[in-house]
Amino acid sequence: MPVSDVLNPLPARERSRIQTRARLLESGRKLFAERGLHGVTSHDIAAGAGVAAGTFYLHFTDKESLFRMIAEETVDVLRERLQAATRNAPTLRDGVPLFAAALVGFAEENRDLVRILFSRDSEAAGIEADVLEELAAGIAENRRDLAARGEHPTGLDPDVLSQALVGLLSRVIAWWLEDPRRASRETVIETLTRIQLSGTHPR
Repeated sequence: MPVSDVLNPLPARERSRIQTRARLLESGRKLFAERGLHGVTSHDIAAGAGVAAGTFYLHFTDKESLFRMIAEETVDVLRERLQAATRNAPTLRDGVPLFAAALVGFAEENRDLVRILFSRDSEAAGIEADVLEELAAGIAENRRDLAARGEHPTGLDPDVLSQALVGLLSRVIAWWLEDPRRASRETVIETLTRIQLSGTHPR
């Protein structure tokens, strides 16, 4: 028996299927980031993956389902990154700069994925709204947990706050990634931190 079969006991056909799906996902990530959902066809994605056009439909219903999968995976990875960065922060005030730094770091390391998540593609607006709503729901849940422990500022509704934060953060990150020369990463982190901690009119 070949060593490769011992190390990977999956049947050859299943391994091939998994590898093809991975290539389609990678092709989709690259093309969506470059052109947006509107500017990409399923044929483009298949060609980028080096497979026949019909092969695409053995794995995905249409380009929108692939786009949604990529967007949802991106927000899942981002959420995990943010949670890991702030998990051990003793207070909300300590966690905010860690949150901002983790967000900016993720954006720098995953430019293509973040462009997909925060793009301005009108055709993808519904999918993007869904995944950003999911991110907002996670923030709201975290804030409700803090409120239950008496660690959340009074007068700030968690649901309203989470929507405001997602809108602010997604727009700033999208704007910055278009041209990082607009501001240093330190300036972006500091500004996002101060807005969350002090607002725009600190007393």
